[in-house]
Amino acid sequence: MKVIYLHGFASSGNSSKSHWLREQFSSSEFEFISPDLPNNPSQAITFLDNYLGGLADQKVCLIGTSLGGFFAACYGGKYCWPAVLINPLADVRDLIDSAMGENVNYATGESFVMDRDDAEALIGLSESMCKPEAPSLLLLDKGDELLDYRKAITRYGSESRVSLFAG
Repeated sequence: MKVIYLHGFASSGNSSKSHWLREQFSSSEFEFISPDLPNNPSQAITFLDNYLGGLADQKVCLIGTSLGGFFAACYGGKYCWPAVLINPLADVRDLIDSAMGENVNYATGESFVMDRDDAEALIGLSESMCKPEAPSLLLLDKGDELLDYRKAITRYGSESRVSLFAG
């Protein structure tokens, strides 16, 4: 089985979370993959459509944080793959409202602009999101400074096993 980690907005597949997960899976029979998603959400969606679509007939488990958690929920539902959602983005408008315009990738220092095409792509994906048919796990930190865990419970909680953490 492939375990694919999808990082959050303005991050990379080479983040500290990715390194930690890679270590956890290093002695298992699972193949751990952590691709670099494009900075722009519209380009990330195109990348994921192509990349994950090519794996549709394989055994895959998705793990995602923040925007990557939103993507893991979307594509996990689409392909009936199990997913682990870690403080996932639940309402794409929260990201749109906070990140429209110029941004900097935390991992690479690269500047990029989130524009109306990105917003429309996120809204479209959110509106077409499938309900997961495979098991999912929702891991939430009540102290997340960027994302309201209650929105994630509302959006994903009925289809997921939920674990809440304080800090």
